[in-house]
Amino acid sequence: MLFWGGKNYRIGEYLQFRVPNFKSNQAVDRIVEESKTPIIYVMSEEEKATFLAIDSSVLAYPELQDLRYYPLEYANVKGHPLILLFEHLSTMTDTSELIRILHYGDSQIEGDRITSAIRSYLQRSFGGFGMGAVPLFGPVTMSSYVVEKSMNWNRSFITDQLPSNSFGALMGYLQGATNHAATVRLRVSPYVLYPEASYFSNINILTLNTQNLENIEVLDRSKIIRNFQNQRVGDYFSLTNFPFDTTQRNVEIIFKNPRMSQLFGISLDSRYGIAVDNLPIRGSSGYIFTRQKASLLQESFQLLNTKLVLFQFGVNAVPNNPNIKVNAKALENALVRELTFLKNLMPDVALIVIGVSDRAFKDGETFRTNPNVPLVRDAQRSAAIRTGCVFWDLYEAMGGENSVVNWVNQKPALAGKDYTHFSARGAQRVGEMFYKSLMIEYLNYLKQQKEYALKQKLQELNELR
Repeated sequence: MLFWGGKNYRIGEYLQFRVPNFKSNQAVDRIVEESKTPIIYVMSEEEKATFLAIDSSVLAYPELQDLRYYPLEYANVKGHPLILLFEHLSTMTDTSELIRILHYGDSQIEGDRITSAIRSYLQRSFGGFGMGAVPLFGPVTMSSYVVEKSMNWNRSFITDQLPSNSFGALMGYLQGATNHAATVRLRVSPYVLYPEASYFSNINILTLNTQNLENIEVLDRSKIIRNFQNQRVGDYFSLTNFPFDTTQRNVEIIFKNPRMSQLFGISLDSRYGIAVDNLPIRGSSGYIFTRQKASLLQESFQLLNTKLVLFQFGVNAVPNNPNIKVNAKALENALVRELTFLKNLMPDVALIVIGVSDRAFKDGETFRTNPNVPLVRDAQRSAAIRTGCVFWDLYEAMGGENSVVNWVNQKPALAGKDYTHFSARGAQRVGEMFYKSLMIEYLNYLKQQKEYALKQKLQELNELR
């Protein structure tokens, strides 16, 4: 049956209606269009799972699975405080960049302890090898490499009684004392813990920018002189790169005119990937950076391509006498000055404060936690949060109160009989725990980025419909 538009119709005795008069096809199209139900694009669960998948192989190490996990802490602000570091890590396999992590600490990290584990896992996961900066200046040179220096070097270090304020990031320098050639010989230690640290293919040497490169000879294991490839020059320092065709385990560096040379650092690296430097400062509580000339410290950070600083101090801030109560507020404010100084120097560099470890004293016939340890830990956490840094609570990661006593009593022991310092195995455990916490944070960040990207993708697809 057909009905003509613009007319009234009656069906039966009671039903009457009027058909509207459609004057043009445009009106019909408008009515039809308005009656359409919008189509929303919906991904299948399989598609979502594929889109959101992330590579979690950074945690695929069996020895990490049962380790205690304690999360990183930071202020709830817009933007993740480690975003720039994580973006670098996520693109490491696609770049030929060498990025550097500087691990500053007290005697807990001497001899490449803790650092060596962090370095090994990061290099295995993101690329790179080599032990990084060689310990040339401090009182302890034991590390993954044996360091042999000629006798005609004068050494300056940040803890000297009258220290210089022009050290740069590696906190010391060597100055030639005679006109005779001065040497630094490096060979892999028989006690190296991780294979990644036992070889290198690149040497980076930090000197004054006035250094005459003709006065430096770098000899490989075959005593062949290696030539420098490139040099990054700043207003004060220069970083010179000497590459090798094959990986090396030993090297000799000769300064032919040492009186004209100031050596601020030697780093054994790969050409790309991650370098992690072990920088112990015995007896320090971390109040060392504000002593330095800001411009020189900043320049050395930049030349070294620093992307992360680990700040691990605290045991020296805990009084030996448990009856002496630490001034936690003064400690916090002092740390705020140091951390603010560093943040202002390098706003694009991530900074993680690793809190004080547990420390015990003898109370009668037993040992228990020094009551100042939680106070120092709380001051460190507050300083880190106030300055926009990240905090990792090593005290709680160990197990909290009296945990060092448990670590001493482990078989084999994880801490020494001084109930303060870690054993080699304990230091390795700390490095592994920190790496696990950092990588869980990294994977959570990648997951959040994927979820945001999925939301954006679905929105774009639906707008096209």
